Amino acid sequence: MKRIFFISIIGLALFSGACSKKNNPAAEQYQKAEELYRQGDYARAKVAIDSIAKIDPRAFDEIRAGMQLMRRVDLSINERNLAYVDSLLPIRQAFQKDLLSKFKLQKDEKYQEEGNYVFKKDRNAGSVNRSCLRIQVTEDGQMQLMSVYSGATKLNHESVKVELPDGTFALTSVIPYDGANNYRFVNAGNTTEVVTYKGKQMRSVADLVYNSNGAKIKVSYEGKRPFSFIMDNNTREAISASYELALVMSEIKQLQREKAIATKTIEILKKQIADHEHDCLLYTSDAADDLIGVD
Repeated sequence: MKRIFFISIIGLALFSGACSKKNNPAAEQYQKAEELYRQGDYARAKVAIDSIAKIDPRAFDEIRAGMQLMRRVDLSINERNLAYVDSLLPIRQAFQKDLLSKFKLQKDEKYQEEGNYVFKKDRNAGSVNRSCLRIQVTEDGQMQLMSVYSGATKLNHESVKVELPDGTFALTSVIPYDGANNYRFVNAGNTTEVVTYKGKQMRSVADLVYNSNGAKIKVSYEGKRPFSFIMDNNTREAISASYELALVMSEIKQLQREKAIATKTIEILKKQIADHEHDCLLYTSDAADDLIGVD
């Protein structure tokens, strides 16, 4: 009779312990997070996991299980991101290959570590004997615009302004004379000035040209005296093609960076999940454990 009574007490303890766990708000919140994870609603699953400790800071089992679930959520997110990058990267690389067929690589192996892609149809490429805008894209994907002036009178120009008929305009950065990115020389009484604007220094100008939809573009050199001309179609085409090439090269670099990060993150998360594979909710009662002699 005593044995039956003792077993009944143990059963009652186990039952009440399990019920208290199952009706525990922290446990219910964990189950909600688990369901959101299974549904693929990762953002809400993360919020639900973060709420477990707020509901009950002493719900150690649920908090620990939530941390493991968070790793699983992050793993799924990174696996999804990696699949997206893997699907998009070949498409963008094929587009880059098609664009590069319209360019030639100029590189002096003796003096240059990095060459420049120049639009094949650009009649201004390499020119210093007439006033024009030149454009190139480095092998690293950086656009570079050069304002070339050739004339009898010095301009000492340091920037370029491009303007549409409706008054919309864009300016390069001001590049002070340094003998390198901004240099000048005189030959047979004729003055030549070349200023180079790199990346962000000329991005707004390239944006305007690319999105001008064929509108007339006035080019002005900002210096000690006014000088301007209307951009020809050759220059417009060269800048637009270079703009597209730089954009796709930058996008590919970003996708490759994201792929590397996702791949490494997946590797780390899989190891962490394996190391914590026993972190799960336990629906046993501490009181019942004491009764049956579990340490």
